Amino acid sequence: MSASEHRDRRNAATPARIFGLTDKALVWRGEDGNAAAGQVELADIAQVRLSVEMAGQQSQVVCRITDTRGQETVFGSMRWSGVGQWEPAADTFSALLRDLHLALLPYRDGIRFIEGSSMVFLFVMFSLGLALTGISLFFFALLFLVREQASGLFLIAGVVAGVWLTRLFWPRGPKPYDPETYARPATPREPEPADGI
Repeated sequence: MSASEHRDRRNAATPARIFGLTDKALVWRGEDGNAAAGQVELADIAQVRLSVEMAGQQSQVVCRITDTRGQETVFGSMRWSGVGQWEPAADTFSALLRDLHLALLPYRDGIRFIEGSSMVFLFVMFSLGLALTGISLFFFALLFLVREQASGLFLIAGVVAGVWLTRLFWPRGPKPYDPETYARPATPREPEPADGI
């Protein structure tokens, strides 16, 4: 296995895994140290999708690897540790992501590298935004305009939130990206000089 190992767990229903790279495959095993529990050959990878997804109240970057048989392998920059609990793992995630992209450069012509959420997820969230907007508008009109109750003004927040969700999750296709973008190591930032120096 490669030097860059990444511990990951997606949710309560999935086991904790340790991801790494060999010369020819992305491999994973259980946290108990058992032999490789699974692998996907680098030559069999058909798609790499990077997207931002929710992790409790925070967001995380998730990498979804799909092989030529349609099997998906997923790991992310945060690790599930309990109900509503997520631990940051961005340091090992970014190292594995960089090493994976470096290893995939020779296969790049046969792989689709894309960024963005799936259309199903975007459509569901867009629909929730539309529903929130519609329900809030209906009750605003009923309470404020028909019954002339000032409490209907509180529903303006629901309309704004619904419009915001609808705009944020407007269904749009994923965008291709250049794998060399992630194959380069991050350049460390220069420390800023202290005041008065």
